[in-house]
Amino acid sequence: MTRTPQPTFLGQTKASWYIYWICAVASIANIFQGFDSGIYSIIISDSRFIDYFNVSGARSGVVASMVNLGNVIGNLLIAWWFIAYLGRCHAFALGTIILLVGVALQAGAVAFAMIVVGRIVAGIGTAIIGTNLAAYQAEVSSPLIRGRVVSFVQLSYQVGVLIAYCVGLGTVKIHGEDSWRVATALQVIPGVILIIASFTIPESPRWILERYPAQKARVLKQLSKIRCLPETDEDVQQEYLELVAAHQYRLENEGAFTWRHFLTSNSMWKRIAYGMATMALGQISGVGALMLYGVLIFQGLGFSTTTLSLLLNVVSGVLCLGATAITTGGVDKWGRRITLITGSALMVISYIIIGALADAYPAPAHFNKGAAIVQVMFIYIIEMAYSGALGPCAWIYASEIFPSDVRDKGVNISQSGQQMTTLWINQAWPVMFDNVGHNAYYILVGINLLGLISVVLFWPETKGISLEHMDRLFDGFDRVEAYKETHRLTTQEDEKRVLEEVEGMERS
Repeated sequence: MTRTPQPTFLGQTKASWYIYWICAVASIANIFQGFDSGIYSIIISDSRFIDYFNVSGARSGVVASMVNLGNVIGNLLIAWWFIAYLGRCHAFALGTIILLVGVALQAGAVAFAMIVVGRIVAGIGTAIIGTNLAAYQAEVSSPLIRGRVVSFVQLSYQVGVLIAYCVGLGTVKIHGEDSWRVATALQVIPGVILIIASFTIPESPRWILERYPAQKARVLKQLSKIRCLPETDEDVQQEYLELVAAHQYRLENEGAFTWRHFLTSNSMWKRIAYGMATMALGQISGVGALMLYGVLIFQGLGFSTTTLSLLLNVVSGVLCLGATAITTGGVDKWGRRITLITGSALMVISYIIIGALADAYPAPAHFNKGAAIVQVMFIYIIEMAYSGALGPCAWIYASEIFPSDVRDKGVNISQSGQQMTTLWINQAWPVMFDNVGHNAYYILVGINLLGLISVVLFWPETKGISLEHMDRLFDGFDRVEAYKETHRLTTQEDEKRVLEEVEGMERS
């Protein structure tokens, strides 16, 4: 084996640029989801939509939260099956088809029930493509850029949100009910692009190994392609050995996957707890409701014209995209923990300031333009803290802490924590503000402070650790090293011999 020199361009190797490219293509999945969230923040404040379906109070919460109910159903019951058995690439296409069915129901709705069902179906589709995206990006990237690459999940989401805000500025001027129907139907465009794109990206070698363990030659070939290096390269061979070693250790000592083992393993519950808690941390902050009800919130602060409120939403989209871009470039340098801590701390401070200003200058009774502007600024900071910290780190954690044989299920269950929290917040927000008004901000101060303390005390750092070596954080031992020690793999010749033996046994 020899190590092949890799030329660099702008400080990145050819392999890294290839990973960025295929993951950017796959990220169209979350542009799709971001567009849905962004466009409904506009639709839900459109008087024509409100009048057509009699949307107010609890009904407003239903429209907002039913997509999250679909996410929970998709994550717990459907998405893992698609991803595990059909593969990462095909899951993108089939998940998108389901989402498009939901979009069609919403765009053509003539009754409130069609909106509700359409939102649920769309939520199932976004659950499939969203969790699949995180698993795919984690599996094809190297440890040195994994955080950056998985951050594409949040980055692409923010791109979708920003596109939706800009589209909303145009569609809101369309007369009658066609305004919200056209805005909804435009989701078909990124959907069709994603279906086509899903057939152009390589399959995950880790998924191939778990689904087709006898096809190890195919695994090595795919890994070589993704790393842009020959199969004989030392780095490719070493990564291939770690994949096989971790897989073989599980087969020899733990057996094939069973739900019973998955749900009775203390180590797995520990990972699930971290995955769900990190996912929930961002949404329980209330940021999802701030984004979804953004136009209504800005109007409540005194920015009464629809166009001005929509423009404020566009500014929010630009700032959030910028914050996510900063984290995408730096999270592999400064780590996950400090990113989460910084984001939570900013949210606590911002909610305190917003609540205090709302106490001093309640709108519209004692409207103060300066105070309203400052409140908008700190709403922006909260949204940027989520987009640049809690949002991307949630996906990074959930996608990297589970073993390859259960990563699809682990990411799905973790995301259900996010969506159950979002379901509650989005449903409760209108009712909560109707009852306690701006004092809701102080409730969010307490929630975010609790989250901040939890991260400081308990969250591990996963920066730079290979997926196959992540066990040491949660199980107390390393399955790759344990396999090497059991089989006395001390030289490259030993490693090559065992790989040949494993391949020979599975062929026979």
